Amino acid sequence: MTNFIISDTHFHHEKILYFDKSRTASLRAMNIEPTLENMDTYMEKTWNETVTNEDTVYFLGDLGMFRKKQEFVAQISRLHGKKVFFKGNHDHSDQLKAALKAPETNIIEYIETAKAMKIDGINVWLSHYAIDLPYPILSIHGHIHEAEYKQAGMVNLSLDSFLMQQRRFGQPISFEELHIELKKRLDKIQSEYTIESNNKRFDRSIERSFDENITINKPTATQRHELALLVEYLNKHDLDYSSVLDKFHIPNENKILSADELEKVSQTGFEFEKETGLSGNTGHL
Repeated sequence: MTNFIISDTHFHHEKILYFDKSRTASLRAMNIEPTLENMDTYMEKTWNETVTNEDTVYFLGDLGMFRKKQEFVAQISRLHGKKVFFKGNHDHSDQLKAALKAPETNIIEYIETAKAMKIDGINVWLSHYAIDLPYPILSIHGHIHEAEYKQAGMVNLSLDSFLMQQRRFGQPISFEELHIELKKRLDKIQSEYTIESNNKRFDRSIERSFDENITINKPTATQRHELALLVEYLNKHDLDYSSVLDKFHIPNENKILSADELEKVSQTGFEFEKETGLSGNTGHL
């Protein structure tokens, strides 16, 4: 028995071919005319060639657009596998009630909101909707189709998502295959955390390297990194900033700031921008 997962099939939804251009492109790539009937037929065929009736499919919502509840029941009944069905915004309550009463749909669990679980030891939150959750919980969702969130912790399994487009059109992804992607996401989050943590450590190191605290107006990540590398190099070779000044013959003279200059230095970033009309990191005090 294998566990699969997918979201947003949108059977019998004519407008989906106009909204999600990837569907039209996928069908045309297989020399299939992108019509509603051809889309439905191919998706159902792909599902049933991938999933057996002994398998379980975690379906994250939006089965399709149906005028009658009997059509909804018939469609889900034709799809192989036991279903854990999550309600999507296009899944009408009356149609779902009818499907839950019909044994031929093979719905073994109905989730109206979300479900927390583990996929091979990785904590996940399954829902039709995307919810940004703290590390190490990954949000597995649908709903947004071809759109993508930038956060590594948001895993879009809409049929039209970037990840699912790497597969056969309409094919559910197994938990085993998904685990590979989830591991990559966790590694990326951990790497980003490490970089940010090091930046914070370097920031403190930079402050300690000066006789007095300094303020850099909204440094970029690149500027922080460059300054951090300089501090690390100096510390590693038992050097200080005066060594750099001497090497490059830079006059080491204390500058006497005017009252206006002192005021600007003491201002917060917001106050500085408001006062000067400058924004962001200008490279100047």
